Formats: sequence, structure tokens, C-alpha cells
Amino acid sequence: MRRPIRIALATLASLAVIATPAAFAQQSLPLNQITNGSASDSNPAVFDFNAESAGVLTVIVRGENVDIRLMVTDAVGQALPDGETDSDIGGDVGAEQLAVVVPAAGDYQVRVTTWSGSGIFNIAAGWIPYAELGGPADPDALPTAAAVLVPGTPIEDSIDPANGDNWDWFKVTADAAGAITVITDAPSGDIALEVFAEGNWAEPLNRSDQDMQGVAGNESLTVQATAGQTFYFKVSPVFGGDQVSYRIRAGVMSP
Repeated sequence: MRRPIRIALATLASLAVIATPAAFAQQSLPLNQITNGSASDSNPAVFDFNAESAGVLTVIVRGENVDIRLMVTDAVGQALPDGETDSDIGGDVGAEQLAVVVPAAGDYQVRVTTWSGSGIFNIAAGWIPYAELGGPADPDALPTAAAVLVPGTPIEDSIDPANGDNWDWFKVTADAAGAITVITDAPSGDIALEVFAEGNWAEPLNRSDQDMQGVAGNESLTVQATAGQTFYFKVSPVFGGDQVSYRIRAGVMSP
């Protein structure tokens, strides 16, 4: 299991300006230069990046009169750990930047979107290969490898972000139309529960961090499903990198 390392954002040097604005369509992430682009809340600018090893990807975005949101995702579109920001640096809603640990060789994406409307921005990126940041793959880190959660059959599991087990994915399929409810119980540690529609891994349909009965690991979500519909549930830490053991269970209620 790998141990995530936070690395301070460094100034990118020797930047060359490209005059042609980036198109909305997916494109390769330009490194060590400044590129112009445009994005909106419904049509993000997406930049592809292929890593030949583990390493650190630094991304800087500056928008003009637009509230920018910046995300670095894996190949399926879920944000990497510490891979999403809307920090409004210096009080500027268009100023965002990240230094993200890329855990393994593979395909990744940088997504620039806005909270409302459309706008233009500048983006610059730098890459530091650092194979020692890598480690064994987490088998349930992707929604495409989600464990099947059978209604009425609890699963005992754990997350351990400090050792590379950042989150767990589960899926529930409704045999008939009705309500799917998923509940987590954790005696110690603070976790959150999110639910996703199939294929949209960047934005949860709903999130629970309500700490039911005053217990930080007790969460619950309910979604309405049609017959045969599958929903995906993600268990992740709220704070820190401590190991958290939990139990997750699902129930389906037909109308």
C-alpha cells in the first residue's frame, strides 16, 4: 500500500504563452507552458494526461471574472485524493491550483469547470515523475470494481488512507422498483457515504456526513430506483488518514 505524500506547490518556470484558446473538446494537457481555454458549468474543459509512472502533477488555473473549479481525476472521472479545489486563492474566485500525487502509471484528466455561466481562463501544468510514490493497487478504488452489496447481507470492511486504501466502492441493483437504503456503522473514525449514478463518477447524487446518533461513522442514504437500476455507493474518510473499520448494509423497499 502506498503512503500519500503532500508536496508544496512550486513556481512553474520557463512558461511560454500559446495564443490560440483551448477548445471545449478533450485535448492533451500542455506541460511547462501557459494555455488559454474556456469552460462553463455544463461543458468543462477536459485535458488528458498520461503518466508513465507515479509522480506529482502541478496545475495552476487563473480565470477572468468567473468562478473556477479545478479537478484532477483518474481515467473514469473520480477525483484523486486531494485532487479537487475551489479555494479562491487570495479572494479571487478564478484562482485555483493543485499539487496532486498521481499514484500509478496510467491515464488521468484535468477538468476545469465553472459554478455558473461560462468564462475564459489560463492553465499551466508541470510534472515530476517519482516512482517511489507508487504502491500496490487498491482493488476497490474504482467504481468499475465495486463490490456487490446484497440487500440484507452486511459487509465488514475498512479504509486506510495513510496506506493507500483511500475509499471503497459498492453497488446495489434493484430487482424491482422501490427505495434503496444504504447504512454504514463505524464505532470509531469519521466517514462519509456518497451515492452515484452509473457512469457519472465526478458528482455524487447525494452525500451523507450527518453522524447519526452522534456517531461520526454512522451514515445513511436513500435513493429511488427503477427495476434493474444500479446505484453506486462510496465510503471515504472525512478527515485525516487513520484506518477506519465499518459495516455497510443495504435494504430495498418496494412500493
